[in-house]
Amino acid sequence: MKKLLVALFLVPCLLPLKAYSFDTSVRGFIALDALNFEKISGDKAASVIGIGVLDLKIFAEQDDMAAAIKLDLDGKLEKENNIFEEAYATYKGVPNMRFLLGKGVVRFQNLHWGAIENSYQDGGSVIGSDNNYRKVSRKAFLAVSYGGRSLGFINQFTIWGDSTELYTNQDGKLQYTSTEPNNAKTITAYRTEEVTAFNTSKQVGLGNKLEYFANDAWKFTFGQLYNKNRIQGKKPNYAFDIGANYESSAMEVWVDALYGFSSKLPYESYTTLAKTEYFLQVGMEYYLNEKWSLVENAEALYVKDQQHTYTRFVEDGITYVPTSQQTEKSGATYKIFTYKLESAVKYKLTKSAQITVGGLYEKKQTSRNGVKNLAFVRDVRNANRDAYKLAAAISFWF
Repeated sequence: MKKLLVALFLVPCLLPLKAYSFDTSVRGFIALDALNFEKISGDKAASVIGIGVLDLKIFAEQDDMAAAIKLDLDGKLEKENNIFEEAYATYKGVPNMRFLLGKGVVRFQNLHWGAIENSYQDGGSVIGSDNNYRKVSRKAFLAVSYGGRSLGFINQFTIWGDSTELYTNQDGKLQYTSTEPNNAKTITAYRTEEVTAFNTSKQVGLGNKLEYFANDAWKFTFGQLYNKNRIQGKKPNYAFDIGANYESSAMEVWVDALYGFSSKLPYESYTTLAKTEYFLQVGMEYYLNEKWSLVENAEALYVKDQQHTYTRFVEDGITYVPTSQQTEKSGATYKIFTYKLESAVKYKLTKSAQITVGGLYEKKQTSRNGVKNLAFVRDVRNANRDAYKLAAAISFWF
């Protein structure tokens, strides 16, 4: 990624001295949580004041070439290159086509903001959602798109990979992070390494998003995602997304539905042997006048999660035993149903700034091996709880 950024800025300097058209622009978004009040059943209520979202995006364009860098200033910046949520170059010299290369978002979902917070697909939850399929960002990718509004559709196909790969030795074996007791070891994780470009011999991801413009008001989206970690024959992960948007001077309506399957190796973060998930979002913003609007949003998420079975085993003469936590969740099947209802009022301060005041109710219901209403479920946050949130936020685009 560093090499890509250097190339983007140095190549124009090495060309013969000529007159070039060169345009740049800076765009950003900031959301300030003026006053949020959250209450999860069983816990004390709390107020939250601070920065909700802080993004900055820089565009540069010259003739048929363009570059974009998005700084995720409220993200986890301790990791290398993590400040760049997006950093890619675009070539659009072929009519109705675009070629993109770099780091950024793999487009296949019909992502849409809710009333007072993100959707489940973008991590928006007071209780904590358990879906694996969220906004697929910070990925190395190569993409090509064809179409435009004049043609009635845009289709983008993407080849992508993760910025973190499992580390293997010269024999191709995974390396573990483990404890060091006298008699046996317990595995806590796999060794991983940060990479700026993915290796297709280790992993491969495919994504496709078709946007169909039925008319000036209606847009329909159809997306697919595929990802396979080739190490140790892990099952491929895949998802399908269908969405629709209606927009007029009176209202905006959005609908999105997703089905996904995911599987991970036993000692990966948030591991699962087989997880299926179903997501549905329906929302509407009704414009009362030029200043005021009402927003309603509802989301539902159903997850069936089957865990790996953990037992004692021997590898390369070393005995490994499961931890007590691994033994407790070994072979378990969780069924998790989460939903939330949101309502808000928006007031436009200016063309690019607004105040949002609203609230939500959220509930999660979990069963483990068919047993419901458990007070505690391993690796499921707030397994059987409900929550309320009142929010007042100021948002500003620039």
